[in-house]
Amino acid sequence: MKNINKIKKALEVRIKRYHEDFSLCLMAEQWEEVLYRTLKDIGLSPKWDNDRSHKVGEDIFENSIGRISCKSGAIEGKKKDKVKFSGSRTGSYKLLKEKLEFLSSSHDDFYFLLAKDKKDINKKNFKYKVLIFSSTSCKVDRLNWEKTKGGWKGNGSFEATIHNSMSGQLWTTLPLNMIDHIIDINGNPS
Repeated sequence: MKNINKIKKALEVRIKRYHEDFSLCLMAEQWEEVLYRTLKDIGLSPKWDNDRSHKVGEDIFENSIGRISCKSGAIEGKKKDKVKFSGSRTGSYKLLKEKLEFLSSSHDDFYFLLAKDKKDINKKNFKYKVLIFSSTSCKVDRLNWEKTKGGWKGNGSFEATIHNSMSGQLWTTLPLNMIDHIIDINGNPS
C-alpha cells in the first residue's frame, strides 16, 4: 500500500493533538474521524458518514484503498505479539455455518486497527500501533471450530471466539506476524 509514510506522519500529528485535550485512549468513532481527517490531510478523498451507524464492515471508503473497517484492539500475548479485537454480532443467526458465512462475506477490503497495550494506556503513555491488513487475512471460515460452554472457538493460523452471552459477538486474536503494515505511533503530546 502506498502512502504508508505519509499516513504515519499525519496520524502522529493528529493523535498527539487529540491527546493534548483528552486523556482517554483513542477508539471507536474518534478513531474513525482521526483516520478520515488524516487521509484528507495527505491529499486523498475519503468518504465517511459520522452517523455512528455501527454498520457491518466499511466505515470509510477511499478510491485508492477501498472499503476500510476501523477497529480498536489490545496488544496481547507474553511477547506482545498478538492483537485482540471485536467484530460483528451474530445473534440473529442460529447455526454456526450461518454465523461463519455472515462473518466471512465481503464487507470491507482493509482493516485499519488502532492497537494499544493496556499497561501503556493505564499509565497515560499514549503509544499505539496502527495495524493495516487485508480483511481476507482473518476470514473465520478458514478456522477449525468447536463448541464451548459459552459459544464457539476457532483455531488455525489465528484464533477466534463467538460468545453467546454477548449476542454472538466475534472476538479475533491475530498474530502480529500476519499484519501487512505496522505503524508505531507515539501519541504523547510534545
